[in-house]
Amino acid sequence: MRAILRLTELSARGFRNLAPDPIFFESGTTILLGENAQGKTNLLEAVALLCGQRSFRQARPAEMTRSAEGFSIAGVVKRGFETDALAVTWSAEGGRSFFLGEKPASFREASRRAPAVFLAPEHRELLAGPPAVRRRFLDRLVLALYPAAGDDLARYHTALRSRNALLSRDRGRSAAPEEMEAWTEELVLAGSAVRRYRREALSEWRVFFVGLAEAAGPEYLSVSVGYVSDADSEEELREAFHRLAAAERRRGYCLAGPHRDDLAFTREGRPLSSQASAGEAHRIVFLIKLAEWNAVKAAAGEAPLFCMDDFDAGLSESSAEALFDALPEAGTVILTGASRPERWRRKGSHVREMRAGQVSPSPISAPLPRLAVND
Repeated sequence: MRAILRLTELSARGFRNLAPDPIFFESGTTILLGENAQGKTNLLEAVALLCGQRSFRQARPAEMTRSAEGFSIAGVVKRGFETDALAVTWSAEGGRSFFLGEKPASFREASRRAPAVFLAPEHRELLAGPPAVRRRFLDRLVLALYPAAGDDLARYHTALRSRNALLSRDRGRSAAPEEMEAWTEELVLAGSAVRRYRREALSEWRVFFVGLAEAAGPEYLSVSVGYVSDADSEEELREAFHRLAAAERRRGYCLAGPHRDDLAFTREGRPLSSQASAGEAHRIVFLIKLAEWNAVKAAAGEAPLFCMDDFDAGLSESSAEALFDALPEAGTVILTGASRPERWRRKGSHVREMRAGQVSPSPISAPLPRLAVND
């Protein structure tokens, strides 16, 4: 196990409503409290981008900048006496760029230097949202556990775009057969590799999920998670493309492959989304992300950062207490919420206020007025 990973500093320029002043974090858990639209979620989103991830709100970079020049986010990550200065910039002309110190870096390097897991209200769609939400969750897990899988994911998406382009061109009638065959074979090979990685990642994640569900209670232990696809092998995927060739030409896009797969959350054979209460769904999503944190920890050999937006929204005081007590033992945990600060000060946490894109430099010593329920 490596030295404890901590995020100690963050600053942003041109990013949403965040002020350019640096924000310093103590070790352990920091709770940020504030009214609506003060920047709590924006701050966590900035941390996600710094850690080599996409916006958990699925926002495009152009939607996150308030400057014509784009935005920049910088941070300091420490492991014992080792310090990494990370940065990410974005502009309409240059796109997204990462830096480690003064040197250019890749998003994979940023993810490796700052592994992190995020939980936001948007993640409730893991249970009831469209399949694309669950595929994104699984592919992010794949990249965290198997960085080399990024090459196969990139190959697959390139083949998918190219094959779709051929199919959409006069519904595939003008495409040369050999060109279509070449991209189909590339899609089969890369797609089968992607599915192998997904199933392996899901298997590793499931070990932690089952353990957490068992501790949470029998109603959670009965939750099953399965990978749903139209083929299990390269040959079956080739056969699917052969069988669907006429339908694909009519519709103008691919009708088989990992981009159509899904995760099925069920209980006693029935979709979980149709039977879980709001409270149960909240707890299950927390367990899903906590299992992700444990899987990433096992793969990285260190405890990732853990960030949770609106951690107490809609929860009773006892449920919020239980959730707080179940938080992972990470060097940096950042929570946002709207509770009274005295509820959590007894936990020994660093409770601070966020207002107009700025974080109070020291812990809160008095209750905040008029705190809203949601960010």
